[in-house]
Amino acid sequence: MKVTTYKTFDNTTAEQVEKLLKDKLGNKYEIKLSKKATSMAGKLFTDAANDSVTVIKNAYHRTKVNVATIDDPSSETGAYTAISYSEAKLTGWLSILHGQAGLLGKLVIRLIYGNADEFYEEVDNVIKVNIKGVEETKNVGIASLFNKKNS
Repeated sequence: MKVTTYKTFDNTTAEQVEKLLKDKLGNKYEIKLSKKATSMAGKLFTDAANDSVTVIKNAYHRTKVNVATIDDPSSETGAYTAISYSEAKLTGWLSILHGQAGLLGKLVIRLIYGNADEFYEEVDNVIKVNIKGVEETKNVGIASLFNKKNS
């Protein structure tokens, strides 16, 4: 499995990403900022490992923009910001229906909400055009063990 992240050496925060997305897409989509849990109780009840911004088109199509600061001693600043995307969880009622509807029901739900490739591309383009960085793709999981190149 390959994971693609957008790597920027500017100290970009989730608040800056939220502001950028609200400025560019705020009138079209709902945008929510989620901070990672810092207390022990918060870590038990949430699964937020990083700060993130969720962009919501409708109950089915939504994307989560994760913003994480990664230590990198080889860089000038000593760290970089990794921006990655994931499909956010569905709305509560739709996730129950999606989980219980079976294959035919899932196809019907997908037909109702349609394809939203342009939505995901629009969010991705706003990030890439307005924040300087490079895209990095890495092999992760078991496949990475077999695809290592000997140096």
